[in-house]
Amino acid sequence: MATPPGPSARTPDSASPPPRPAMSDRTPAPVAPATVPPPPALLRSRTLWLLSFLTGLTAVVFAFLGREEHLAGIAEQVRELDPGRAAGTVETASQVVLVATVAAIVLVVLVESLLVRRMTARRGGARVGLTVLLVVHLLVALVAEAYLTVPGANGLRDRVVLVAWVALAALAYLVSLAPSVGRWLRER
Repeated sequence: MATPPGPSARTPDSASPPPRPAMSDRTPAPVAPATVPPPPALLRSRTLWLLSFLTGLTAVVFAFLGREEHLAGIAEQVRELDPGRAAGTVETASQVVLVATVAAIVLVVLVESLLVRRMTARRGGARVGLTVLLVVHLLVALVAEAYLTVPGANGLRDRVVLVAWVALAALAYLVSLAPSVGRWLRER
């Protein structure tokens, strides 16, 4: 019985495919670059920054919870500066100072979080921004200590939170200066 012509009936000359034409574009095919994992120092720095953010937001919560006590202390400071002020003006000034201090803490936390995000996305210039912002961070913490704490042992909790906020941010910044982080940021 004869087999019908088909793939098995090819001759030896037709067994190999015809040669492919040359590529018209010499550009290599796009290949995704290998992602280099961040160094452990950067991961530690990011964790410390996150703890700093949580500590700063804890200071905001404590300021909100103790706002009556803080407003009384700020009003006393305003009366010391200008004893002849009207009571309504003193109350308004106290509220403005309290809200501005809390807003400054929140603003520092937000800007730092954006810069830390940029740094973990391999933007080396974010470390320069964090350097400047760390100075602002310290100044805001000093202002917050003046207005968001009460004298004596009653203000100890608020002082500890503010000191921890600054200390964690400073430590996170120092860890981000590790040579391995610098090499990782420069690598492309």
